[in-house]
Amino acid sequence: MKYFFYSFFILNTCVSFAQNIGSNGIKSDSRINDLFELIKNKVSKNSYSNAEIKGSEYFDEKFKPADVKYIDKDLNQNIFLRYNAYSDELEFTNNPKTQSSDKILMKNINISCQIEGEKYIYTDYIDENDSRKKGYLIELFSGKKYVLYEKKLKIFMEGSNAKTSLERSFPPRFVEKHKYFISKNNAIKKEVKLNKKNIIDFLGIEEGLIKKIIKERKLKFKQPLDLKLILIEVEKIL
Repeated sequence: MKYFFYSFFILNTCVSFAQNIGSNGIKSDSRINDLFELIKNKVSKNSYSNAEIKGSEYFDEKFKPADVKYIDKDLNQNIFLRYNAYSDELEFTNNPKTQSSDKILMKNINISCQIEGEKYIYTDYIDENDSRKKGYLIELFSGKKYVLYEKKLKIFMEGSNAKTSLERSFPPRFVEKHKYFISKNNAIKKEVKLNKKNIIDFLGIEEGLIKKIIKERKLKFKQPLDLKLILIEVEKIL
C-alpha cells in the first residue's frame, strides 16, 4: 500500500514538472529524470551474448515517441519507448538515438501509452489454459460491446547441437508469437484462437450469423483483421 501511494505521488509530481521538459526530449529538467528513475527497474538480460543469438527481443528496436497517460491524464512529456516482447517491458529513454536502456515504464494498470498509433495497456487477462496473468496488450479494436487485443511475444529458445548427421543444430534464438484476446462487456480479457470454431464458441451468438459474415467477407483467419471485421459486423447487429 505504501508503494502505491509513493508511486502515485511520483507520477503526479511528474505531471506538475512536465512543462520544464525540452522540446527535443533530451535536455529535460533534472528533477523529471530523477523522478522517472525512481519508477524504473533494471531490464532483465539473458546469459548469451548478442552475437550468439539469432533474432531479437524486439519487433522494432528503435525508441519511438510515446504519449504516456496515468488514469487518462496525459503526462505531456517528450519521452521515447520501445516494447521488449521477451521480458514484456516498455523500455524508456529521453534520447531516441540511444541503443539501449536500463529503465522501464512502471507496470501499473492505471498507466497506458501510445507508440505510433499502438495503444499499450498493462492488464489482467486469461490465457488458453485458463490461467490468470498480467502483462501488456495492444488494443486493436474497441466497440460498444467487444474490445480486441493482441499480445506480441518473443520466446527464447535454447541452442542445440546435432547428435547425429540426420539432425540439425540450432543456435540460441528468439521466436515470435502472437496471441489475441477479447473483452466482452468490460469483462476480463480472454484468449481466443484465430479459427472459426473457437470464435463462434467464444462469442456465443447465433452460429449461422457468424458463418454468414465469414462467407460474405471471405475470411481465412490468417490475420487479426479477420477477427476485427467479425466484431465490427456483430457490433452493428447487437
